[in-house]
Amino acid sequence: MTVASGGDGAPEAGGRVDSVDVARGVALVGMACYHLSWDLADFGFVSPILPFTPPMRLLSHGVACGFLALVGVSLALAHRKGLNLRAFAKRLAIVAGAAALVTAGSAAFAPGLTIWFGILHCIAAATLLALPLIEAPAWASLVAGAAAVCLPSFFHSSAFDSPALLWIGLGEALPNTLDWRPLLPWAGVALIGLGAARLPGALAWATRPRRFRARSAPARAIAFAGRHSLAVYLVHQPILIGLVWSVAASGVVAPAAAPKPDFSAFLAACEKTCVAAGRPSPDCATSCRCVADAIEESGAADRLGSGPPEGERAAELRRMADACMGR
Repeated sequence: MTVASGGDGAPEAGGRVDSVDVARGVALVGMACYHLSWDLADFGFVSPILPFTPPMRLLSHGVACGFLALVGVSLALAHRKGLNLRAFAKRLAIVAGAAALVTAGSAAFAPGLTIWFGILHCIAAATLLALPLIEAPAWASLVAGAAAVCLPSFFHSSAFDSPALLWIGLGEALPNTLDWRPLLPWAGVALIGLGAARLPGALAWATRPRRFRARSAPARAIAFAGRHSLAVYLVHQPILIGLVWSVAASGVVAPAAAPKPDFSAFLAACEKTCVAAGRPSPDCATSCRCVADAIEESGAADRLGSGPPEGERAAELRRMADACMGR
């Protein structure tokens, strides 16, 4: 967010806090690495399980935390002299508009996995949630943020599973979507960032005349990306997909050949669970075979065919099962 520096090094309007821009740029690099793992897996260059491995999931959550914490820090910097409601509304409208573009784009290119509450939607909602706390004491944001982060661990209910309420983050269902960052706990990270930035002396330290400057070429490049993070977010994935597709089409690097999957254990477990739920055995055998065929055709047997059904894996298996059962 904007703070500035005149000839004497004192902050004035029109400059930047380079440390915030660089931090946001580093988060963009992490995001691109995570999304690249998906693209490489989709084109068969790496194992389909790569995006679901603990290191990649940790990277994904770390990047999301970084972006959301910086939302709070940026709000504190932008409104450190008092709430500027016009600037707040303008920025909120831009982020909400970008979120709507993501929803429309994902609906067009991946209709079964539409992004309807991803990271941008969460940022827009968290920004609105932070509005009454921008001029409040730091402890208020910190307490509210900690409560938002912790609440889903102590309370969740199927009463929040309807599409109208699922985005809150207190439900038990998992949506079929390419990106899922519900309001709780993720908005809490933004509130903690706001509270941390408003601690006594924090803003003065961030905007001090001798603060960090991005002087080297790599630092300036990362800071530039951080200053234009929304634009980078919107265009990076089409660029990555285009690059990976170009490599695949050139034939310079051949995709790795995957072994034929063995679904015998999956079919046995699926049929047992299905019969236990009260469905006729012949129907269960047919439905489970349909799910196994769908997994094989999807090219995702490695990541869907083993291990407990959790997270995105559970959501995708459920989608395939629902389609096979005609629901």
